[in-house]
Amino acid sequence: MLESRSQRSASDTDAIDRSPTDGEGTPSKPLPRRTAVRLGRLLYGGVLAAMAVDGLMNTEERAEYAAAKGVPMPALANVGAHALLLLGGLGVALWRVPAIAASAAATFFLGVTPAMHDFWTVDDPEQRQQQQINFLKNVALLGTALAFLGIANESE
Repeated sequence: MLESRSQRSASDTDAIDRSPTDGEGTPSKPLPRRTAVRLGRLLYGGVLAAMAVDGLMNTEERAEYAAAKGVPMPALANVGAHALLLLGGLGVALWRVPAIAASAAATFFLGVTPAMHDFWTVDDPEQRQQQQINFLKNVALLGTALAFLGIANESE
């Protein structure tokens, strides 16, 4: 039941890209749908990985911002959060341990979004608008992580 990916055959490892058949060997999912999902996960995962690398390369700056937001142990929190995001991004893009990867991305956005983009506490209208945009962007990225989590759970 819980076999490792290395124990599965190469054709079984990418469950999201496989198509069930209609009983006569004809794929029931059209190729454009499979291609769209594959491209979507590559783009999404790639963007998350790039965001994570940026966060890990700018640790001091990100930790200062986190400290200003009242995050405890901001340097450690920054590294931990961006490590989660990197795991999520690479895992979704490569579709390896997809449920864990999508959960890692969702966890990142659930923790970071309300703490770092609390637009409702900002007085300056321009900064408030920028924080609201970042908050809503992260909510959309959280929704995508949850969608990929659903796909991963269906394919197991």
